[in-house]
Amino acid sequence: DAENDMRLWGGNASNARGFGWGFAHRDGYDDRGAYTKALSSWLGARGCPTTGWGEGNTKSVAKLWKELKLGEASLELWKTLKGEVKVLRSTHVLRGKVCSKASYERGVFLFNTWQQFGDGRKRTRNGLLSEKLSTAEVPLELHLHEVCKRAVEEEEMQVVVESSVVVGPNSRVPGFDPEYKCPLTVIDQHFVDYTIEAEESKSFLGLLTAYHLYTVDIVCNGLPSIDFNTLEFEDPDEHGHRKLKYVHAWNWLDWPRIRRYLFEGSTRKEAMRKGSFRSEAELETWLRQVGIDTNQWGKDGFKSVRDLLREVENEEAQLELWGRHDGVSLLMRVVHVLQLRVADPERPNKFLVQSWVQTKEGRAKTINRLMSKKLSCSQVPFDEERFTQVAQTVLHAQLRALQDVHFQLTPGKPPVRGSMAENEVTMLSATLAGMHYDIEESPSFKGMQTMYHMYTMESSVLAFRRGISPQLTSTVLGAPMPTARQLSMSETLDILHSKAQAIERQDAKRRQALAAQRRKVEETAQDLEKLVAIARRLSDSSGEFSADGDLPDLLSGAVASLRAIGEASQVEEQAASYSTAAESLPPAMLSKMAGETVFSESVMEEAMARQASTGHGMRSVRCISSALSMDATDFLSDMTSARSAQKKEATFLAGLTDVLHGILSWSARVVAPLRVSNGLKETMCDGTL
Repeated sequence: DAENDMRLWGGNASNARGFGWGFAHRDGYDDRGAYTKALSSWLGARGCPTTGWGEGNTKSVAKLWKELKLGEASLELWKTLKGEVKVLRSTHVLRGKVCSKASYERGVFLFNTWQQFGDGRKRTRNGLLSEKLSTAEVPLELHLHEVCKRAVEEEEMQVVVESSVVVGPNSRVPGFDPEYKCPLTVIDQHFVDYTIEAEESKSFLGLLTAYHLYTVDIVCNGLPSIDFNTLEFEDPDEHGHRKLKYVHAWNWLDWPRIRRYLFEGSTRKEAMRKGSFRSEAELETWLRQVGIDTNQWGKDGFKSVRDLLREVENEEAQLELWGRHDGVSLLMRVVHVLQLRVADPERPNKFLVQSWVQTKEGRAKTINRLMSKKLSCSQVPFDEERFTQVAQTVLHAQLRALQDVHFQLTPGKPPVRGSMAENEVTMLSATLAGMHYDIEESPSFKGMQTMYHMYTMESSVLAFRRGISPQLTSTVLGAPMPTARQLSMSETLDILHSKAQAIERQDAKRRQALAAQRRKVEETAQDLEKLVAIARRLSDSSGEFSADGDLPDLLSGAVASLRAIGEASQVEEQAASYSTAAESLPPAMLSKMAGETVFSESVMEEAMARQASTGHGMRSVRCISSALSMDATDFLSDMTSARSAQKKEATFLAGLTDVLHGILSWSARVVAPLRVSNGLKETMCDGTL
């Protein structure tokens, strides 16, 4: 009944009541009998049937009961916004970034790459030190040192051995030595962050589970300076024997590399689309929950939370949360972009590159990219016809008002539509050429990674003349004015190369300045420490300093501040050499992220096949020209002399196939358009052929 309804299983007496608490702590009953049946009945009555539990790789109700009894998990009842009651299993896990004092300063930690069972089976782990917390150890900050000490000295790292120690067919399984004393000592711990990952349990079917993850830097003495293994033993059996449970392999890695491994095996947890957020405040709360700091949004040139909400509601972007229950969460903004490689029919080897853009306030920014447009995903999947329609719209919008290369906007006096002659834009062709993706930190939303799905179309356009740079003057609508140049591929690569070199030189100077700043800060801190010692001696020996007894403390505070500045400079100096966002993620995860496009695979396959056919057709047309200029007998005779008799038939068929391919491709691309545009008769086309 309502009085005995369970609110929390496996909790303390202070936060559990009635049926649940008495069940979890009353002795004298068989755990696999009355308690297990009652727990199964309680779960089933609240929408979580236990049918199938204990079969295959799943765990039984008795296993869940044991977790609750030992305090390894708790069951909670939550009411959703829709009024539905959900059963939630909660577990609390410590993730330890184990390090020495010296490695902590360098940002290097121990990473558990693999585990080996006592029977010799081995599995990839790729994780940090982990330790389950009991419900009695929450909140963690009250028990942080005790938990870290247990995790290192009594669990996964209780016995330190060389990296060559493994369980093999010809090696003896290491035994437990009761006289062995762990050489590791936890000397300090620093709380890093706290996250919650919620998903349906793979062990208990249909049971929603929340993993409370606490990441802590654990500083230890006694750690080897090279890679090593550790032995973990099971609890004593009824005879006091302790069997080998795991062999753990530990490698020293810097934190960026560890983060990459922690993403391995990640899946998409959430996808937030149109309608996911009811207000700007709700979106901002969700962003903070997943670790995005929005304090700078809407300032210093960054877009606001409202701008992101508008993107999501207009279906120009969606937000995806990726991670695994023991890994690191990553929020990804996903955007689909159409790029246009626009060429002039008179200059087919050159295409338009947008070199810089000027806002209506007069600010100019160099961009050097192709003409592009965000795609709305409201009508997915796309086909080539829809891509062509978007391309036509973009070309008309950005090429309708052309000015010379010296034209610039006057701040406060934007040109009015109609004051300039509009250009007639004629798109002769548009072909889907390919797609790729790119990941970078968003320049618009600080701290948020963005995956750009880039779809490239090649377009031939009659819209500009030599010496004229197309510029958009639609500032009456609040749009920026782009300036473009016609460049060849080699010219474009030269620009990118020079930009990359300039950035590398700037980064090198920045790192040198940071290193010099750090050295000066350290020297100043050392001088202040000497002053602190002098001030303390004077304060102890002279009564004159009694009124200013806080002077040593003030100097000590200044030293601590300088040390913090030095550490921040070191972190910034190291960050300058980190890899790109795409390189920091595992390939398998990138493949999953990039797999969701706005069109089906068949669309791209058809486009690629058509491109291949076009190229093959051009080669075949050249073959036709040379072949038809010869007599058929001479042609066959030449083939006969060039190849052996065994290859005559194959050569003839290959040549005939080339001819047929050429005729089909040539007629599709040339003859049909000529009939439409020039009104040529079919007999003239046949005669030309």
